[in-house]
Amino acid sequence: MRPQLFAGGLLVVIMGVVFYALQLPFVYYWSLPFVIGGALMVIGSFFASPSSGPVTPPEGYKFCVFCSNPVPVASDRCPRCNGVQPKEG
Repeated sequence: MRPQLFAGGLLVVIMGVVFYALQLPFVYYWSLPFVIGGALMVIGSFFASPSSGPVTPPEGYKFCVFCSNPVPVASDRCPRCNGVQPKEG
């Protein structure tokens, strides 16, 4: 089960119910798709596998803080985005 997907689906369903309760022009017609979409998210959360956790970089590398590309630990700049990497202290 993915709790993030479950909680997001509940929020979407609640938003759809609020749209329905307000009955404002144009917003009223969006209530049904929000309720259906949120319900599908809640149901799908039970079938989705849980995340495996954080991804670790390969040995001798770190992730760029700007583009998440693997960068050698000794490098000062990322070869992809040329972002200055923080010094490891």
